[in-house]
Amino acid sequence: MKKQKADLSETLKQEFKKDLELFEYFLVLLNDSSPIRNVELMWADDLGLFDPGQGPRVNTGDALVQLQVAGADMPGRTSPSPSTLFCDMVHGFGAHEETTCARSDKPAKERCRVTGKSQVYPCHVGLTDIAVPVLCEGRYLGTLFSGQVLAVPPTAEGFQQVKETLEGQPHIDMARLEEAYYRVPVVTTAQLAEMLRMMEVFARYLGNAWKRLEIMSEFQRMRERELALDRRELAELLLSGQVGNGPAGSLEQVRSLARNVGLERYPDRVLVLRLQPPLDEVPEPSPTRHVAEFGAPKAIGGNLALARVAHMIEYRCQSWPNTLATVVMPEEMCIFTAQRSRTPAIDRSLLEEMAHTLLRIARSEGFPLARVGISSLHQQSTELLRAYHEAASALESGHSMVNLFETLLQSEKQPAQTLGRVLKALQQADSTAITASVREFLATAAPAAATVAQLQQARGLLTWACEHLARELGNIGISTAVVNTAKERAVQVIVGSPSSFAMAEAFRCYVDKLRLQLVQMFSQREKKIVSETHRLVRELGPQKVTIQDLARDLKLSAGHLGRIYSRTTGHTLEEYLIRERLEMGKRLLLDPRLHVAEVADRCGFCNPAYFASVFKKYMHCTPRAYASNPHRWGAVEADAVSVG
Repeated sequence: MKKQKADLSETLKQEFKKDLELFEYFLVLLNDSSPIRNVELMWADDLGLFDPGQGPRVNTGDALVQLQVAGADMPGRTSPSPSTLFCDMVHGFGAHEETTCARSDKPAKERCRVTGKSQVYPCHVGLTDIAVPVLCEGRYLGTLFSGQVLAVPPTAEGFQQVKETLEGQPHIDMARLEEAYYRVPVVTTAQLAEMLRMMEVFARYLGNAWKRLEIMSEFQRMRERELALDRRELAELLLSGQVGNGPAGSLEQVRSLARNVGLERYPDRVLVLRLQPPLDEVPEPSPTRHVAEFGAPKAIGGNLALARVAHMIEYRCQSWPNTLATVVMPEEMCIFTAQRSRTPAIDRSLLEEMAHTLLRIARSEGFPLARVGISSLHQQSTELLRAYHEAASALESGHSMVNLFETLLQSEKQPAQTLGRVLKALQQADSTAITASVREFLATAAPAAATVAQLQQARGLLTWACEHLARELGNIGISTAVVNTAKERAVQVIVGSPSSFAMAEAFRCYVDKLRLQLVQMFSQREKKIVSETHRLVRELGPQKVTIQDLARDLKLSAGHLGRIYSRTTGHTLEEYLIRERLEMGKRLLLDPRLHVAEVADRCGFCNPAYFASVFKKYMHCTPRAYASNPHRWGAVEADAVSVG
């Protein structure tokens, strides 16, 4: 099977429609000079060239309206319509086309599509029609229709056959139709062959025009892919900290990439856009639950949404001068820009306007909690890595949707103090605080440039930070073996990394592993809370105890207790209490002296109807049915549990 070509872009589709103007002029000339006046181009249904509201066709009537002066005299014509009056009356001027002319035109169109050959055929009322396929390397684009003529002079016998064919069409006035029948153009075999040849020539022209635009479209796509790769390569060089330091990041290479992607000036600011999904779509992390429990289709849908909004933001940034956007990690984008402004106030206003535009795009695609951090001004391209960390730090430490980096006090720039905040966030298992404090620490530890001395200083700071965190977290009970293994791997990557960006990523991964170990350690505590909850329910009795009572005895809030119970057991605390009350109800129903209402009251249900409804939902029978035959319904429940 021949591989189908990619569809044209919307821009090139518009260009192809412009080419059709030549076709419209051809139709007008043909209408003025040929006995076969009407030609119609019917596009393929799957071509997608026209909007759904537009008719997928171009015909002589449309061309006459668009290209000839309104009201102009047309010598020799008795009707402004290019179609014969006879055909207009048969299909009711288009109102009944599906039940009349389409009976023969649609099969002819299908034959053209299947065979790829021209068709000369009699229509359903005996007129001669022509159908010529428009093809592009075997792909069917549409069909040219013409004809509506007679190959022999009209006769009374011929019109009698027409009447018999059109019998039962109330919209046709047979007396007027007979007059129009005798005015149908009569053509010779030579005229019919010449018309067929002209239509085939123009069908080849349309096919070649489509092929030319397909080639242009493919070239455009290749160019866009090359530019996307160049933009990503330039962004990676700017974030690597290696600009001007060796052949891998030579200034000439960076200048060449910048010119190629359309940057007239080097960026001097960095914006970091965080694409945070809505809170109700973020599952709470738990080491005891498998990723598949969250649902693969939902995860795939989230990835597609991220890819779509990232593509839209990259496309929007291309329309701004001296602006470049790239994805640096999942749910985070980095935007490099250089604004031309006279004062810092105008510069800040332009940056905030840019940030709000990006946020509107993110919100329109389902990311209402997206936020932006903006770095301070950095004139040297070698300082853009520092600008990235500044923007990320502003994003994490600020509370607004758009946050500008504020220069920290000198006392706050000490790496030891910022690392202390990382340690505190880890001890509290606060994911948001961990991310913010890591950003802040990296903003002080990562070098602004990539000299050998600065890289060595960054290695020393990050190696010391890994050792310090491992020692402190070992003191609170986390597994020493696991922490030391993660530390050794992180230090190995940091020591061997050629850029500070790679070092920073290794430190981030190390901190994330520590966070997971702490979550696992805390999960053991949560299991103890669940066990104590079960003990309290047995001690106080399920018919009396409430979630508030349990939370008060455990010195927790009711909401926090509910979340811990759900994470650990996979079902809610409310469901557990209902199950316990139902188990109590099953035992009481076996006592023949007790009515259902009394059993409901003793089990802590507010009324018998609610008790019966809950009982039937979980036990698959009514309380009365269970009381009359507990062995049968007990077996049904056991089967349901085993299947579940």
